[in-house]
Amino acid sequence: MSGSRLIVITKYPEPGQVKTRLQASLGEEQAARLHREMVEHTLASVSAWSEKAGVDLEIMIDGGTAEEFREWLGSGPAFIAQGEGDLGARMSRSFEEGFNRLLHHDLVLLPATDGGYGLIGLRSNTPELFTDIAWGSGEVLGATIEKAKGSGLSVSMLKPLGDVDTPEDLNLWESTANRFISVVIPTFNEEGNILPTLERVGDIPDGEVIVVDGGSSDGTVEAAAGWGAEVIRSEPGRGRQMDRGAAEAAGDILLFLHADTLLPDGYHAMIREAMSDPLTVGGAFTWKVDAPGPFLRWIEYTVDWRTRLFSLPYGDQAIFVKASVFRELDGFIAIPLMEDVDLVRRLRKYGDLARLDAPVTTSARRYERYGPFRTTMRNKVIFFGYYLGIRPEQLARWYYRRPPDTGAE
Repeated sequence: MSGSRLIVITKYPEPGQVKTRLQASLGEEQAARLHREMVEHTLASVSAWSEKAGVDLEIMIDGGTAEEFREWLGSGPAFIAQGEGDLGARMSRSFEEGFNRLLHHDLVLLPATDGGYGLIGLRSNTPELFTDIAWGSGEVLGATIEKAKGSGLSVSMLKPLGDVDTPEDLNLWESTANRFISVVIPTFNEEGNILPTLERVGDIPDGEVIVVDGGSSDGTVEAAAGWGAEVIRSEPGRGRQMDRGAAEAAGDILLFLHADTLLPDGYHAMIREAMSDPLTVGGAFTWKVDAPGPFLRWIEYTVDWRTRLFSLPYGDQAIFVKASVFRELDGFIAIPLMEDVDLVRRLRKYGDLARLDAPVTTSARRYERYGPFRTTMRNKVIFFGYYLGIRPEQLARWYYRRPPDTGAE
């Protein structure tokens, strides 16, 4: 145990019990999802710092059991019940329990622009700072400072930050959240495609690139690692590989990209702008294929029509999704084909999907190998077979003409 402790106070994201002042505009489910995203965003920020600084991380919890919090946030931090009383009583109790073991820090306050504060650090246990305070009002910060001065404490103020409690505050959250993008690329013998794809991904501001290889026997892994991507190994199967990459990703947004698909310029800014809408849970780009011909142009038109009319993009349109929602959905299901369609169908029940009016460009290799008409008909048979309830394992045998789960093509 270190000589310092960082305490995060939070509630379980139970619809109707959190972000209550936002429920009228967002609804109970969306307000709870926003709370979930905020907590995950905060912990992603403080966890790395606390580990690096050697500070023990403790989460004071309410509205759920320690087991429920561990399932949600992992087993790393210590989860301790807040107990009874108002916010002040619970914060005072957390400091008292902490100071039974620790003694470090001076009084520091991080002011919130609504008159409260978002962080407090103390050198010694001072319970009077948490009593007779009108919690939830605009007087919290001022009253706390007066009490601190009355107790002879010097006060250090950090730069004020905004608080997100009302619909008018949502822009504050969206301006800082949903910024870090994790690009996840499943590969299987993609030596000839991976470098152009990575070059188009480029150096993402506030982002990372994770290549998940399913057992390539060519130079895919070496090429990706040489470019600078993080390369991890996985059992083969595109959905399984993308799940593996998502588990390692640090991003607020997950972008699932096929190894033979090129992103448009400025893709990261377009994604962040689309995800600034709190009701949007994901989306995809429009689509074109890298080959000439009127039949292929017609296919592009039908893909765009399907995406507009049914809000049903496919995986080769570079699907992106809020990481918190993806994990809430338990990611891709373990099927060898149509894992992208299944995910999109589940996403639509959670919120809106954005259609970005800029095309990703996918390789024409399958159309060149089998012919445009035959490839299109095969895709449609697979699609309708899936909706008719044919098992994905059988569909994969028809599609690949080999046992399923042999790669990410």
